[in-house]
Amino acid sequence: MGFRNGAYATVWEVSPVSDTFTKIKISISRKNKQTGEYETDFSDYVGCIGTAAANKALNLKRQDRIRLGDTDVSTTWNAEKKIQYTNFKVFSFELANNSETASTQQKSVDDGEPEVEEFEDDDLPF
Repeated sequence: MGFRNGAYATVWEVSPVSDTFTKIKISISRKNKQTGEYETDFSDYVGCIGTAAANKALNLKRQDRIRLGDTDVSTTWNAEKKIQYTNFKVFSFELANNSETASTQQKSVDDGEPEVEEFEDDDLPF
């Protein structure tokens, strides 16, 4: 299925370019039902476009798994060099469920329950 909205991808590189553009290298694979092996459908550099996507991409680490949101592909022709360029763009994405980085995981106590801050009645504004 390759590069498309909703595809799961693995991040390999992250390179900041500007406040609104971060370049990442991703790959998208699928499992071959006959061999049981994973085969790469897509592997290339992708631009995370827009302030939110670019800043979010800066927090990605090698081998993080993401789910692509809004995507686009465009081509441009350079007549002087006689070369066609293909640009892959991502406008939104989310971390896949099991690859949340330590900074985004909820802190918890030893029993697995989230920490709860307790207040005395005197601390309440009402």
